[in-house]
Amino acid sequence: MSDITDQVLVTAPATHLFISPHYDDIALSCGGTAALVTEAGKDGVVALLFGDHPDPEQPLTPFAEHMHREWGMSADQVIAGRRAEEAESSRILGLRDCFLPFRDAIYRGDNYLNDDELFGVPKGTDLDLPERVAATLEGEGFRSEGTRVYAPLASGFHVDHQLGFQTGMLLHRAGWEVWFYEDLPYSLLDDRVADRIARAGTPLEVAAIVDVTPVWEKKIDAIMAYPSQLKVIFEQYVGAGSSRAAIDTVMSTYSNGIGNGRNAERFWRAAN
Repeated sequence: MSDITDQVLVTAPATHLFISPHYDDIALSCGGTAALVTEAGKDGVVALLFGDHPDPEQPLTPFAEHMHREWGMSADQVIAGRRAEEAESSRILGLRDCFLPFRDAIYRGDNYLNDDELFGVPKGTDLDLPERVAATLEGEGFRSEGTRVYAPLASGFHVDHQLGFQTGMLLHRAGWEVWFYEDLPYSLLDDRVADRIARAGTPLEVAAIVDVTPVWEKKIDAIMAYPSQLKVIFEQYVGAGSSRAAIDTVMSTYSNGIGNGRNAERFWRAAN
């Protein structure tokens, strides 16, 4: 896989823009690649799409309050707490954070009131979000020349990840270089990636399989920087443990399957 790694480190552009629907998505899904590019002196940026504060004028839905309880944070703690986790993870990976002015799906009114809706189809009031996100990225000064974008494949079908995928496709059609990462933990479940590729609505092909063995411990360190999420992600969703050893085991099993015995991260791109 050394030739693919060279695409990331040697012949790659100067700026690597990681589109993250939520706090923790980059560390989980492509933290190894992020660590490789920043160790090589590239500019690595996390564009946090849906991390803005809830509207203080609007009451939280019961679903949002339930999620806060799962995270062990009160409403007035959740954004500050999650940004503190994000800052530590980005410090470990050598990334810088750019927070976009959009809210998590659970804070966008009553669009999504349960898991079925959250992992369903984006609602009508959200359909212009990809265009707004793309315009905001350009407003932040990011340009297609000299930049590679990493966007979510949306293998778990979370609506915010689907909107992130749609943003990536908009940028691709506008001439940006876009690689789609396999969203974890969703991709840990059987057939999620194959199902997503089949239902993506556009032909996709493998862009790269990146050997992240040299920075694997750093990736796990970055994941462990999100203590509010570990039980929800790895115990409730994946059905594994939330200790460092348990997380390392389940993540290594998946990445070794991709890397033919070595820890790797796989990326996709639009075939046309």
